[in-house]
Amino acid sequence: MTYITFDLEWNQPPRGMRPLPEFGEEIIQIGAVKVDAATGHADRFRADVRPQYYTQIKKEVFQLTGISASQLENGVPFPVAAQKLRAWCGEDFRFVTWSHEDVPVLRRNLRQFGLDESWVPEVSYDLQKIFSVQKLGKYQQMSLAKAMDLENLPHPLSDHDAMHDALHTACLCETVDFAKGMAEYAFYEAEAARGQAISVNKGQGYKTPEDAHADGALRRFVCPECGQPLQVGEWQKLPGIKRKAAARCPQHGAFEVRLRCQPVRTGGFKARAGLYRPEEKAETEQAAE
Repeated sequence: MTYITFDLEWNQPPRGMRPLPEFGEEIIQIGAVKVDAATGHADRFRADVRPQYYTQIKKEVFQLTGISASQLENGVPFPVAAQKLRAWCGEDFRFVTWSHEDVPVLRRNLRQFGLDESWVPEVSYDLQKIFSVQKLGKYQQMSLAKAMDLENLPHPLSDHDAMHDALHTACLCETVDFAKGMAEYAFYEAEAARGQAISVNKGQGYKTPEDAHADGALRRFVCPECGQPLQVGEWQKLPGIKRKAAARCPQHGAFEVRLRCQPVRTGGFKARAGLYRPEEKAETEQAAE
């Protein structure tokens, strides 16, 4: 079995442009590293991908990644990048990511371009869950940079570059009991699901909270069970400027999205939308009381 640390950067439709159905994120960069317990980091894969659908880089994506439209002019079309990635991965492998979002995004891009997705492993591993539970005794969302700092590992490479993030993930694989994490992964998933947001979308640069409420990217979530896009209803007003919305997967039932906006010292607002199972959110709030 080959383990491949895997990271994606993706673009989203800029404000004012309606996303295509079930396709809110278009991959613009792929990074991957083969992790071999005997020989270390065996091989690397990198691709800049020229977007076909969302060709204008969203301002927030550029601010986060530094990836510009001009940089991607020399990129390859996604079908070419996907074919090369598939050949490079080989036959018997598992993806290891620093979140649970990358593999569903890969699947949605393959479907959008009419490409075969059967080669993508059904099982993948979120190293963030394993790392935080083994190191902190509980699940805690954190950035790759913070995890590297906790391990006193240098990370001169820039964050939010797919290749750099895949390399950092590979480094962090060596700091945990990797075999135990893979063998007992269901335990780590259960710890991560206990009262925590299943998934989080973040945005920044909003002039008003209403701008955040209108940002469709904050409302796009996938089912954690099957990876299909969730059907998210309209925002319901909560005290202050908080909002919530009902979400549903036709196969796996009800979820809930909660949105919180916060002012930024330099002006404007940032926003965080979290996906929860309703009963877990209720239990968390009762415990806090």
